[in-house]
Amino acid sequence: MAGMTNEGSQFDAHQYDVKMNELLGTDGEDFFTSYDEVYDSFDAMGLQKNILRGIYAYGFEKPSAIQQRGIVPFCKGLDVIQQAQSGTGKTATF
Repeated sequence: MAGMTNEGSQFDAHQYDVKMNELLGTDGEDFFTSYDEVYDSFDAMGLQKNILRGIYAYGFEKPSAIQQRGIVPFCKGLDVIQQAQSGTGKTATF
């Protein structure tokens, strides 16, 4: 049936809270809640040349706020959660 999940795959709020408290209790080396680097241009991000060519080929000239903060951590392989208003370039960030 649509919308049904297996019993073993249901969300367990208690287990989630335990794991988050465990992560937040670490020394901060493996988990952090913000990434403070902001880049004013795509060139300053240190991206591969083929990626830069693609960005400029799509007509992007200057990164939006979400792109200034989101592209580099994503390219570094970090797990990211980002939030921004519609039309700000979130999809292009990824």
